[in-house]
Amino acid sequence: MTPSSVASRDDNRFDFLRLLAACLVLWSHSFPLGGRPQNEPLASTLGLDTLGGVGVAIFFVLSGYLVTLSLVRSPNLWVFARRRIVRIYPALLVTCLVCVLVLGPAVTQLPLDQYFRDGATWNYLKTASAFNIKFTLPGVFAGNPLPNAINGSLWSLPYEIKCYVALALLSVLPLSLKFKSLAAFSLLLLSLVFRPAAPELGIFDSFAGLDFYDSKLGLSFALGSVYAAWQGSIRPSAWLGLALLVAAPFLPYSPLQMASWVLGLSMLVLWLALYGSWLPVIPARVGDWSYGVYLYGFPVQQCLAFLGSHLWGVGWLALTSTLLTLVLAGLSWHLIEKPAMRWK
Repeated sequence: MTPSSVASRDDNRFDFLRLLAACLVLWSHSFPLGGRPQNEPLASTLGLDTLGGVGVAIFFVLSGYLVTLSLVRSPNLWVFARRRIVRIYPALLVTCLVCVLVLGPAVTQLPLDQYFRDGATWNYLKTASAFNIKFTLPGVFAGNPLPNAINGSLWSLPYEIKCYVALALLSVLPLSLKFKSLAAFSLLLLSLVFRPAAPELGIFDSFAGLDFYDSKLGLSFALGSVYAAWQGSIRPSAWLGLALLVAAPFLPYSPLQMASWVLGLSMLVLWLALYGSWLPVIPARVGDWSYGVYLYGFPVQQCLAFLGSHLWGVGWLALTSTLLTLVLAGLSWHLIEKPAMRWK
């Protein structure tokens, strides 16, 4: 596929895969939010990852590919930055305002005047920066199976922004982007392979200046970036990706096992996006609802759990939250995200 065909939503499977990834995150969260974290299907079988972790990896490898193409097509870094800003921040800001001004007052256990006087209420708006993520509002969801958390999905957003910044910085260094993307990929792979495993090192402890998710998610993003930079010269291999993915559960528990899992999953997903012609295509008039599902899925599920729907079973929580979240995601796309994209 050429960059122009990737950019056309009528000719690619990226939107479908991103929507699937967002739904995987939502379905994975149904288990802890429904009070049954031990039943998460992937974590309880393979133990390597969760369905939500798979969804996040899909987001990052596809983002690495598409954002790198955006960088290549941009006449300068300001245009590239503006495109990233209008894609991320308008919908994020609206989500944060909805949580503070609508969701919080509706479900808080505190009197409204106390809720609005509490500094933590307005401190939550720092989440709209995409760097300083806040997870609680005063008196909100305190009695839920997973208490207090408003929007746990947003933990991955700072890692995404860091990937954008790293890519932009790479672009101003000398040499071709082909070699710079390969160098970044190699360094991230090494940082993951040689990272001491837990309990010697926690996931948020630094190793070579990176925590676990810097290395893991950065590796997926960098792999997508490499294939975008080398487009026309190399292509992802479905067989290699599948082999690495299948081999990972049989490897001894180690960082190498995680590297095999991440590389296999990311390569296979990118192959599907580019060459999986049998996958469905979301029409351009529908748009890309994946970001809206990512933004609203967790709060919707927490609201349903607050109302007691989790007592009917995880399946009911997953089904109901999916339908309600898709409605909000569609509104987010057509009322906020799509109009904001005109500023790109």
